[in-house]
Amino acid sequence: MQNYYRLLGVEPTATAQEIVQGYLRQRNRLKRLAAHDPAMKSRLAEVEAGYGILAHPRRRVAYDVLLAEEPAAPALPSARRSADERMARYAQWARRLNLALLAGCLLLVLDWALPQRQYPHETILSRFPVSVSAALSDPQLAYRVHTEHTTFRLPSAISHRARSGQHLVVWQTPLLREVQRISISDAGADPTPFQPYGGTIYGTFFLLPLLMGAVAAVGVWPGRSPETVVNTAAVGSLLAILVLVIMLSF
Repeated sequence: MQNYYRLLGVEPTATAQEIVQGYLRQRNRLKRLAAHDPAMKSRLAEVEAGYGILAHPRRRVAYDVLLAEEPAAPALPSARRSADERMARYAQWARRLNLALLAGCLLLVLDWALPQRQYPHETILSRFPVSVSAALSDPQLAYRVHTEHTTFRLPSAISHRARSGQHLVVWQTPLLREVQRISISDAGADPTPFQPYGGTIYGTFFLLPLLMGAVAAVGVWPGRSPETVVNTAAVGSLLAILVLVIMLSF
């Protein structure tokens, strides 16, 4: 007789909620594989049948009576048990990491949504080139500009608007201090606000933190298998490293 408790990955003493969670874990895992593997499709059908029995109180009681009359099934090999236990331990830490990544994404959203901090009397203290494009036909420079309270980059196309000694109005985010807009406040200069280098985390690369948040949310969603939790933590960590590199570089 098929042991539906083992098939759903729960104990025979599992509560109704634990049976639902075990069913959702197995269904989500097998549903992706069933489209390409007939064996997984058959196993998914068994999972559906097992849930139909264990989720119904009267059917479960009758099934438990029949299962008790079956001879004891051999225990899982020790290597398999140890691998499952190890993955479960990894999943606990991975879930915490996913929560931390999700909190980081919420911090970025909050930083972007809050009113920007304004520095109305900034003076450009230094301005020097930091990179050159690889295209010989159209060489481009990026300049790093320092003021009393801020640091930002400017592409060569607009670098002439910010020269050493000029006075600026600078708007930056309140928490992470990402410069969003700049305006020249010197008399006779064009006061139209302009943006610094476009490769900021709130500019060109804004999809990276959104993707990181989506991956982390999948990892903390209830009912996910330990493998899914660990994999989402690994992918989310790589995306977080990219986000940090972009924030430090630009």
